[in-house]
Amino acid sequence: MTAWTAAALAYALGALGFLLAAAYHKPWMQHYPLAKGLASAGFLLTALAHGLPRLASRATVLLPGTGLSGLPWMGGLLACLCLCAAGDVLLGLANARTGFFSRYFLAGAGCFTAAHAGLCALFARFGGRAYPWELLLPLALVGLAAGAARARHRFRLRRMAGAALVYSFFVGMMCAKAAVLALRTTQPLLAAGGVLFLASDCVLLFLYFYYKPRRAFRALNLITYYLGMLCLALCA
Repeated sequence: MTAWTAAALAYALGALGFLLAAAYHKPWMQHYPLAKGLASAGFLLTALAHGLPRLASRATVLLPGTGLSGLPWMGGLLACLCLCAAGDVLLGLANARTGFFSRYFLAGAGCFTAAHAGLCALFARFGGRAYPWELLLPLALVGLAAGAARARHRFRLRRMAGAALVYSFFVGMMCAKAAVLALRTTQPLLAAGGVLFLASDCVLLFLYFYYKPRRAFRALNLITYYLGMLCLALCA
């Protein structure tokens, strides 16, 4: 790990700490969108600090056990991370200003859906042969989302029900593709990032749509999400 990568990670963890404080300290809630932007900048800076030196070394060949590198990989990953950052800020605006189911929330969900679809395409491009069993996780998540939509006394998905089904499929496929690619390239951080990203979205269901959300859900969602993003950033 280079000094630049270590500095970017230190900044990212500090920004996450500020975000958690803004989320739970009511007078700071007005700064929540800004805190989200600063935290998102942390994983973008980490990806650049870690990926640019590897890109400069011109290690552009993907071989088993050597990891992932090259401009197509880094460019695709950065594009998806930028979509996640945009979605994150939009969700922050929805939390601080307009609330759930607003245009900010819908736009943020759209950015994250596009990011998951992009990651699926990126992982598939570098992952080689696809297996039918990779569909098991996304289909299971679609089933769970459908069950949540029907349990109206427990979950309040309302007009988000259709979008939740699409989103569930892509986040599940992203996680499955990340795990397969991690096994083929000996990149455990890639699998960890996919699993943590999925975990954060599962918590998000209970944070935004459960009839009786718990305060601890917000911290759990933020921690799993940003740690997952940092794991993906360290694969740049």
